[in-house]
Amino acid sequence: MKEKNQVATTTEMNIAAAILNDTLRDAEVHFRALQHANDRGTTVSQYTDLERAWIDKVGGMNYIMNCE
Repeated sequence: MKEKNQVATTTEMNIAAAILNDTLRDAEVHFRALQHANDRGTTVSQYTDLERAWIDKVGGMNYIMNCE
């Protein structure tokens, strides 16, 4: 049986937590796990929001130059 969050979180809270990871890929995996722990799936638009938040975190040029 999968574990559920003891305290429900919003999608926005999950994005904020996920971008603390070191790579975008790790952030995506973490975000998906957080969403599923709250009995929610993930959508393309949510991954787009996550990627935008990630770019804001690392900076546009760093994202382009390092693909991270």
